[in-house]
Amino acid sequence: MTERTEHGWRRHLQGDRPTSQAIRDRENAREVYLDTETGYTAYVGNNGRTHIFTPDGRHHTSFRTTDNGRRERVLNGKWVRQ
Repeated sequence: MTERTEHGWRRHLQGDRPTSQAIRDRENAREVYLDTETGYTAYVGNNGRTHIFTPDGRHHTSFRTTDNGRRERVLNGKWVRQ
């Protein structure tokens, strides 16, 4: 199982983030992006569930995104589709 960063654990314990789906969504991602500022990878699952993983594979955080939100990140150069 992949370890979480400290931030990832805090988000998981809050209970309002889709962290429990992180590993499954990473393996079956509909979209994958590289964050150009951090080098982290964003994996997008169903219903906009978005999971951020560090370059060494640790789960950092999870949140929901929209198609428009992801498109905006790409247009601004923050994310690059993989």
